[in-house]
Amino acid sequence: MSGIDADFQTNRQKVGEEDGVAVWGPVEKPGKLGIHGTNVAVDWDICTGDNACVDACPESVFTMVDTPGHSLSDKKAAPSKEESCIFCMACESACPVEAIKVTPQ
Repeated sequence: MSGIDADFQTNRQKVGEEDGVAVWGPVEKPGKLGIHGTNVAVDWDICTGDNACVDACPESVFTMVDTPGHSLSDKKAAPSKEESCIFCMACESACPVEAIKVTPQ
């Protein structure tokens, strides 16, 4: 498994929003969930839901949301408070599968 596509904003199309967070496709539930977020983005297709980013983030940017039926985990990290990010990169460093890409504004 490789990490998140660092150029997802160029290589993927924004297909909508979920709970106020941009979603970049493709999305074909439950197997393909896309990338959620823009400046703090999480590839839900490779996120294992281990809470490492939640624990590492000093600004509580992430919340765990239910993703029933996904093959890797039934919960994913959502960058629900993306605007609170201080770009410390702790979440990127903590993610064991490199599912997070932080792009400073």
